[in-house]
Amino acid sequence: MKPYYQGALDGLCAIYSIVNAARLVSRVNEKEARSLFQEILVYLEQKDNLSNIFTEGIGLKTIGSIFRDVVGDLIPNRHMPFKTQPDIPLDEFWMKMFDFFQEEPDRAILICIGGPFWNHWTIVHDITIRQIFFFDSHKLKRLNRNRCTTRRPTTTRPHLLCPTHTYFLSSNE
Repeated sequence: MKPYYQGALDGLCAIYSIVNAARLVSRVNEKEARSLFQEILVYLEQKDNLSNIFTEGIGLKTIGSIFRDVVGDLIPNRHMPFKTQPDIPLDEFWMKMFDFFQEEPDRAILICIGGPFWNHWTIVHDITIRQIFFFDSHKLKRLNRNRCTTRRPTTTRPHLLCPTHTYFLSSNE
């Protein structure tokens, strides 16, 4: 038996992802990050059942409302380029993410990862042709492209990158 670690029993990865995105995109300092974390929790406490959020996590609609009602101009440019493209091939999705990071600094991608190992929101901070790199609250560092899919996880490709649950984030409009 191993002990639980922070995050193993809670569903706060989306909140950590939003705060981590603000750190990367808007260069918020530690004090500002803690304040944003608290503002999100207060917002969720007023809007939703906080105990359910702690145990079940946060869905896409709630993330959108947090961006709109709490984060606001801290991350001014937020878009979901694949919101209506659930069947986008991995190669196309990967290249769009790759291109996004080539345009300018201070960018991040909030993404949901699924499959047998994950049900997790995280932040992509860089990507190469072969690997995707994370700025993650759960110690996820990177995944190899040849182990990822955008459709259905398999034994050889167990990591599901969810295009419809992906936000491209930057500080410039």
